[in-house]
Parts: sequence; structure tokens; C-alpha cells
Amino acid sequence: MAVFGRESERARLEQLLGGGGDGDGPSGLLLEGVPGIGKSTLLRDAVAEARRWGWRVIASAPGEADRELAFAGLGDLFDGVAEETLVGLPDPQRRALSAALYLSDARGAAADPDALPRAVLSTLRRLVGGGQLLVAIDDEQWLDPASRRVLAFALGRLRDESICVLIARRPGGDDGVWSALGHAVTRERLWSIEVQPLDQPSTARLIAQQRGASPPRPVLRRIHEVSGGNPLYALTIARDAFGRDGATTADELSIPTTLIDAMSGRLAGLEPAAEEPLLIAAARTDPSLSMIRSVLPDFSVADLDDAIAEGIVEFNGDRLRFTHPLLASAVYLRAAPAVRRALHRRLASTFAPASEEHAHHLALGAEAPDHRTAMVLEQAADQAAGRGAPEVAATLLEHAARLTPADAVDALRLRRVRAAERHFDSGDAARARRTLESVLPELPAGTIRARGLLQLAKVRFDDFEVARELAEQGLIDGVGDERLAAQIESLLGELGTNLGDQTAANHHARAAVGHAERSGDSGLLAQTLAFVGMTAFFAGDGIQEALMARAVALEGQADGVTSYYIPGSSLGFQLLWSDELSRARPFLERSLRRSVDRGEEYDRSGILFHLAHLEWEAGNRDAARGYTDAFIETTRQQADEQIDAYLLWLQAFIAVRRGDLSEAMRRGNDAAELATRVGDAFIQAFASAILAMVELAQGQPDRAHDRLPPLREGLLGEGRGFIGSLTLGLWTTDIEALITGARLDEASETLDDMHRRTSASSNPHAVAVEHRSRGLLVAARGETEAAIRSMELALAEHARRTMPLELGRTLLEKGTLERRVRRKSAAKRSLEQALTVLEPLEAGILIARARDELGRVGLRRAARTGGLTPAQTRVAQFVVSGLTNREIAAMLYMSTRTVETHLTKIYRELGIRSRAQLAGAMAQRAEVTAAETTSADRGPVTADPAPGARATRR
Repeated sequence: MAVFGRESERARLEQLLGGGGDGDGPSGLLLEGVPGIGKSTLLRDAVAEARRWGWRVIASAPGEADRELAFAGLGDLFDGVAEETLVGLPDPQRRALSAALYLSDARGAAADPDALPRAVLSTLRRLVGGGQLLVAIDDEQWLDPASRRVLAFALGRLRDESICVLIARRPGGDDGVWSALGHAVTRERLWSIEVQPLDQPSTARLIAQQRGASPPRPVLRRIHEVSGGNPLYALTIARDAFGRDGATTADELSIPTTLIDAMSGRLAGLEPAAEEPLLIAAARTDPSLSMIRSVLPDFSVADLDDAIAEGIVEFNGDRLRFTHPLLASAVYLRAAPAVRRALHRRLASTFAPASEEHAHHLALGAEAPDHRTAMVLEQAADQAAGRGAPEVAATLLEHAARLTPADAVDALRLRRVRAAERHFDSGDAARARRTLESVLPELPAGTIRARGLLQLAKVRFDDFEVARELAEQGLIDGVGDERLAAQIESLLGELGTNLGDQTAANHHARAAVGHAERSGDSGLLAQTLAFVGMTAFFAGDGIQEALMARAVALEGQADGVTSYYIPGSSLGFQLLWSDELSRARPFLERSLRRSVDRGEEYDRSGILFHLAHLEWEAGNRDAARGYTDAFIETTRQQADEQIDAYLLWLQAFIAVRRGDLSEAMRRGNDAAELATRVGDAFIQAFASAILAMVELAQGQPDRAHDRLPPLREGLLGEGRGFIGSLTLGLWTTDIEALITGARLDEASETLDDMHRRTSASSNPHAVAVEHRSRGLLVAARGETEAAIRSMELALAEHARRTMPLELGRTLLEKGTLERRVRRKSAAKRSLEQALTVLEPLEAGILIARARDELGRVGLRRAARTGGLTPAQTRVAQFVVSGLTNREIAAMLYMSTRTVETHLTKIYRELGIRSRAQLAGAMAQRAEVTAAETTSADRGPVTADPAPGARATRR
């Protein structure tokens, strides 16, 4: 159909599609308007233009009948292109997409609920290739909910792809797809057009083009006036004006009251033979001639000649389609309800038993409750859920409940509870809650009621206390069902953690293990074992090694568990948080590979975050930067505020380490604010701890202290919590802030609390940091010798579990104390060792302090090093001790190539050629150093004032 009077809309479309290949990323255009206003005409015109401009086009034009069928819209979009994109998809994504689209290998859809949405995102990106892709959706209000959900996920995660999304819909439609697109598309490339009525000249041209002549001017004015410029309405009235007996005058013009009346009027004069085939076409999605013949064996295409001539239907190959959705609605509504039900029963017989289409037509054709029909609907619901369409599963279960006979009370109740579960799975928690709250009062104590209470407890995570009461009642009602009891106990454990009751969390987690073991479900047992391990860890009981090893051994049987949540990941996180970095690394690397292989982008993002954190702590800058960059990229794809909060915290963590305090403050504030909004207490606490570090470094110890006690209380409550680099700052920063403010008794109380926790842990790094904090406190009391002994104890613990930044910090504090008591050689040695550790870490503030302290020692650096830098000196010492280059690299957290570079420069500086000569050269240098510094070490021993004793430092 030619387009009339749409110059401004077509100009906008041309601007959007004509510039689509400019590399500016995705774009979108929404066409909104009342039925018949011309949205579909504009969209089809845009599709044709896009093809002429070289765009690849995928399109869907759903009808009202499509809303009840899972992935009908998705099937339209990927018709003919999905199979070419399956090759190379991660296996869970490939299986999920195959199942959703009923492709050849549709068996065994992935249990991962994210697999299908991510498969759709991957498919869209593959379809773009190096060109441009137009995704066109007409009458989006009829898009089935399952397609809407996965498309919203995928389109909301577009970033740089040259994809244009064109949507036509009626006003007031669901904003799911369009709103999601707003997360991906910049405002200047996201347009919305309200399609306006045609003016009178355009209406005249449209009628002339369709009817072969223009009506008399009075008739035209009347048509335009009555239709309000609605093209479809105007054409329908014009058909009467050019009736079979000639033109009609304005006074004789038949005026239908509504547009649907006008559509019905167009159908009134059709031959009776067209009624049944048209009704079948209206009741089916995408009907074909062969399908119509399967219901009407005597059907002939000639039966539709009149309907085709009147522009009611048209053929596209073997497919029959109405020229406008309102015509299909009019055909369907004109039929009597009994006729429609009988037709649906006939249509049901054309599909495989228990298929979703078969069940859908059975439900619409049912005249009374029936056991068999209800069972078929329930089976189809399971199939829909397996294909990743919980929305359709919920609807089918509701139909099954409606058609369950009154004498099958338990089956009716269970189907209603199951429908609520599927609504929750689809993200419709409000509907799940309404369903459960309506059915639970009717349920007697027993397994069905326990199952409903468990689901309602999940829904009511907006109020942890209410959720706990519901779950506890479910545990009572569900006695005897071990698997259900394990699930409820696990939920109670999670609620205990959220409520800060770690004792209860641990109790429920262990009870869940007992139920899981008795249930014989190895996958459930793996998950409950891992949960026990995690709750024990958070309660301060350390890593439950044997229990976690058992969970990891069983994790292959935990079907449906994604990579972030498998026991191996849980163990890797616990090892990381315990500062056992070398043990944590292989578990997290394995989980990362699994998430990549399975296409679990959300899980991949979370694991990348932890690996980036691990490598920053380990001092492996190249690996840390690689993981950080990958995490940033995946974060851009997620459109998830919790993931965004993790990224902001990581950026603040990196900034404070390198000494960029303004950046650390900005990112830390943003992380804390966002984490508070999404309810992530851990990131909120750790971000606030970074802010306290910044405030202390900026000379605001009181502000730093004010933050920290509430954080400790809020995060740990009465429990011991886990002790590691992630949590230690909650105490150490506070102790240092109190020392700086000369509040030494308060600092001592905080140190005692820290000691209670570290002494109960098995983390040497935590003990080392505690010794350092004690050294700072006793130094502030003027006991410098005791402080140095504390630093030496700290270094002994650092040797057992080294965290490079904290090792460097302890060496710095030890060297500072040694300088104060005039032990210049020892001070210089400690400070140079500190720089050797800190310089590769680019720890800006600590490096500056170490260099400042080294400058105050008063010994010439050249005499001490013999022309070697501190890093070179440290490498030389390790070579003399017999270590290999690889071992030295591991000790100093540098690459083997860097060690080799240092050795080349050392040989050149000392005039030697081999490792054997190096030992003698270093021995000669030590004798010279001792002779030059003996006199400098003589004299009275004095100490600097304690930290905080006066405003300025020496």
C-alpha cells in the first residue's frame, strides 16, 4: 500500500535508517497510535526501505491469538535465521534456543534461566555481523509474554551493535521492550512518534488509490469528518460510498459507530463459504492452506475469492493473513461462543497431544471441567517451563486449575500453587503473591500447603521477618517430605544470614544437609553442603575443608546450578576472603572457564570481579588489569545495579591503593550509595570502609572513626565474621584513626576486639596485621622497642601468608620506628625492602612515605647499594641465597623477564658476568657498607614523639 501524508514520519525513519551504519551503536523508533491510524503501513514501508538500503531485517507481526503461545514472536523474528546462528553458541544457549524455537535438537533445554535470553542476545549480535540489522515488531501489544521478556533482556544489553529496533503498538502498551531498549540506546538515538490522523487531501489520495476514483467533495468531507482522519476507518466508509450500485451521496452514506463495527460491516456481504475458513484463520496464529484443509477437508481457495477481492485477507505463499488485525478480531467476535469452542476442539486435534498448541485450543474449547483436559494442560505447562517460558506455563496451569473437577481437591490446589511458582519464575512476584494469598487459607496442613508457604516466603523477601515466619510454618506443615524440608531449611538459613543471625543460619544450613542426604538428591546435597560451608565461614568458623571438598566432588550432579553458585566457586570465594590467594585462584579460574563454556554472562561477570580482586591483592598487575577490563566490559552488558555497585567498589579499591584519594572518594561514595539502594550490605560496608581510609589519609581521623564502629556492628553483629584483607580495615583504619586523634584507650579496646577475632582464625595475614596495629599503638605510648618487636612478629606471620601491599606497609612502619631510634642501617634496610615490594604495586602514598623516611635516615644510598636500586639489591640477595629466577619472581611479585632485566643491570653495575661472581661482589659491598655506617650508628639513642603527640611529624 502506498503511503500518503506521512512526510514527517518518513523523514524521521529515513534519518534513522539512512544513518544506521555510522558506528554510533543501536537505535530505536516507537510508532504509537490508535487502531487503523496507519502504524503498520509505516512500519512495512520502513522495512522495505531498510532492505533497499542494505539492512538485514528480521520482523514479527503477532496477532491477538499469539499472546497465549510461548515464543511465537521470537519464532517470527528468527524464522529462517536461527539455525545459522546456533553453530558456535555455548551449549546451554544453543539447547535453550533450540527448545524455544522447536528446532531439531530441542530436547533437554538448559535449566539455566538466563541461557535463553543470552542466546537471543548472542543471536542478534551474530545476525548483525559487520553490517546493520533492523528488528521490526508490529502490533507489539500482541507479543507473547515469553518473547517480550527475553527480547527486553537482549535489547537492553546492546552496546555498540548497529541494530535499529522499530516497534509499532497501540497507546498505553506495556513498556517492557521499549523501556529495556532505553538502557542501551542514547537519548538522541531513541525516538517516539505518535502517528497522527491524515489530513483531507491525503485521505482523498488514499481513497482514490484504493478505490480507483475519488468520491465527490461533499462525500469526501463527510468521510474525513466521521473517520477523524483514521485511514482504515475512512477506507471502510468509502467502500460503502462506492457500493455495488454506484456512488453514494453524503446524506446516504452509511456511518458505522466504531471501527470494529466498520470491520464487521465489511464482512457482512461475504459469501457463506468464506465464514469457516476465515474463522479458522482468526483462531490460529499464522494459518496455512494445508492447516485449513486439515480442519475443513472440502475447503477450496475459491471460497476466499470474495474476501481477497474485498481486501480482507491476502496470501503470502501458502500463508493466509488478514490485512489488518482488527479484521481478524471482527471475524472471531462475530461467531457465537459455542461455535468458537467447537472450532477450538477441532483445532486441538490437529496438534500433537500434550503440545502447548494442543493444550491451548483444548482450554479454549472446554465447556466443563474435565480430568483429562486438566492433565493435558498441566503436562503442556511443564513443557513450556522446560522451554524457558514460565509465563505460558503459569497460564496453562491456571487453565488446568479452572478445568479441574471439584472432586479432585488436591490436584486443584497443587495446580494453583504451581501456577504461583511459575509466575514468580517469570518475574511477576505480585501475581504470585496474589495467587498464593488467595489459595493458602483454603489449604490444610500438609505438603501442598508447605510448598505454597515456601513460595510465599520467597516472594516476601521484602520483609525478612515475615518470610521467616512463613518458612517456619512451612517446615512444620511439610514434615515427611525430605526434599521440600531441605529447600525450606536452606531458605531459613539464607534468611538468618540476611537478619544477621549467623547462629540460626548455621543451624538451618546443617539441618538442610540432613534432609538432602535422606532425600537421595545428590545435586541438592552438593548445594546444601556448600551452603553450610558458607554460613560457617561467615560465622567466623573458617573454611570447613572436608565438607567443602565433599560438596565440590558432588557439584557435577547439581543440575541447573550456574557457575557462580557451584560449590567450587563458593570454596574459591572463601579462600580469597581468607587470603589464601594461590589456593583460591584455580577454583575461580575453573569456574570462569565453566561460565564462558556455558554462556553464563551474569556468572562470568561476578567471577571476573573476584579474580580481579584476587590479582590486585596478589600484586599481579597485568593479570589484575586484564580481569578488571573484562569485568568492566561485562558490566556494561548487564544493566544490573548490583553489578554496577561491585564495579564502583573495585574502582575505589584500586584508586585508594595507588593513592588517588579524590577518585577513591568519588567511586566509594557512588558504590556505597548504589549498594544501599539495592540492599547489598557487604559492598555498602566495604565501600564505606574505603571512605574511612581516605578520610584518615586526608587528616580527618574523627570522621574516619565515626564510620567504622557502626559498619562493624552492622556487618558482623554478635558473630565473629570472617577475618581477611577484605574486613581487616574495619579495625585497622579505626585503630590508626584513634591513635592519630590521641584516643589511645579507645584504640586499645578496638585492638582487643580485633585480637579476639584474629586469635580465633587460622589466617596468618590477619595475625600479622594485628601485630602491626599493636606496634603502632605501643609506639604511640612511647614504647618504641616493643613496637619494633611487634613489627618483627608481624613480618614472621607475613612470611606464612604474604599479601604484598600489607607486607610493604609493615616494612615501612618497621623502618620508620628503626629510624626514630637511630638504627640507621636497619631502618634503611627495612625501608628499601618496603620500596622493593611497594614500587611494583604502584602504591603511591606508601611509596612516597617510604622514600621520605629513607631520605631522613641520613645514609648515602649509593654507599648502601653500590649503585644498585632497592629492587636490584633485593634480586641480588635472592640470587646469592640460591633461588632461581622463577622463584625470585614469585617472591617479589614480578615477572621472570623483569628479574632477568634486573640481573643484566646488576652484572653491568658490579662489573661481573655470572651468578657465581655475584656472591663475592655482594660480600665486598657489605664490608664497605659496614665500615661507612659504623660511625653513623654511634651516639645517644633517642625516640621520636609518639604518633598523635603533636601535630607535625619529623
